[in-house]
Amino acid sequence: MAIDYTNIDEVINDLQLMIDDSSYDKAAHIYQLRLLALQGLRELTFDVEQSIKTAEVVVNSTSLQVTLPADYVSLKRIGFKGSDGLFHPLGLSDNLSLDSTVLSQGGGGGSVADEPYYQTNLGKKFGVGGGNNRNGYYRINRNDNTINLSSNLSGKGLFIEYLSDGVTSTPAMEHVVRFSINVNAKEDKFGIKGGVSINIPKNSGGFVSFTFKNSLETPIEELISDPLNTDVYVNLSTSSISDIADALSTVINEGHPSYHVAPYDENMKASQIGADVTVIISNISASVDSLMSTSLKTNVDKSNYHAATSQEELQIGVVGDEPRIHKFCEEALRSYVYYKYIQRKRGIPANEKMMAKKSYFNEKRMAVARMMNFSKEEALQTGRKGFKQSPKS
Repeated sequence: MAIDYTNIDEVINDLQLMIDDSSYDKAAHIYQLRLLALQGLRELTFDVEQSIKTAEVVVNSTSLQVTLPADYVSLKRIGFKGSDGLFHPLGLSDNLSLDSTVLSQGGGGGSVADEPYYQTNLGKKFGVGGGNNRNGYYRINRNDNTINLSSNLSGKGLFIEYLSDGVTSTPAMEHVVRFSINVNAKEDKFGIKGGVSINIPKNSGGFVSFTFKNSLETPIEELISDPLNTDVYVNLSTSSISDIADALSTVINEGHPSYHVAPYDENMKASQIGADVTVIISNISASVDSLMSTSLKTNVDKSNYHAATSQEELQIGVVGDEPRIHKFCEEALRSYVYYKYIQRKRGIPANEKMMAKKSYFNEKRMAVARMMNFSKEEALQTGRKGFKQSPKS
């Protein structure tokens, strides 16, 4: 695992270890050090690190809004990823209404009957027409902490990149998936039979396979040992789709209580309506496997017996994080805490305060230089990307 970041608590612990009886900050309390460390982290994030975060959001169909993240400071760009794999940005429009619930009146984008010059041969009204961003438009609403969007983006998923304050903790977001269970083998030769598994993502990465066992062929009562907490025993010959889905949901939530077998994971909960099973994976600690990955495509592999007819991700799980500082800025943060602590303290020599100030700004300058890793090759590529050179032999 990469170690390019240091948790803020580790920095505070290091500061306390460096304090001795001769230090000017020997009377500093841990809560004071933490407060100054968070203030320094915010300043270094803005000036040096420029911590850019990403988030996937869905536009509310009624309000045409998305809520800004808790650690949002400034928007870098907003748009969506196209089928070409490229980012397609939205356009900024200061004319977009900040309240989509207000009823529209005549004129200003209403019926063409309200625009007397629109259909004449003498031209159009001044300012009407021109180029448009076909992807849609957005406008920041700071009062409501939202982004307002044009009506053509209703219900669509967007991708935003924003400058984070670097201090606010990001809570983990649950991963929510839904499976439509397949018909049983008696009704469809490509249905569920004994030994067929359904793969479900885990909160720690990877996936777990729940395997359907035909209780008609192997009754659970006749097992020599206790069933596994990933075994789903159900009569696949006569049970309805709803019964099969309910059996899967029950095993995920309860395991096999009659045999004192606990559920596979307490962070995994399921609910069932008809043939649909919705699974919520909480306390995300690693990147959750996508349902579109190779390992999970077997759930809907129609070339053979399969467990689900369809599957979808209702919400993408996100790993939470605590305040942290980049390794390049770590020494600058220590210098900031010491400088700010003694800055307004009486009894400390002015020379010491001046040295602490110079030390901080020098470390900050070095952090800026380290973070700017623009290489010669990148400069050449940037200068040449506007044209193609003739091939060289």
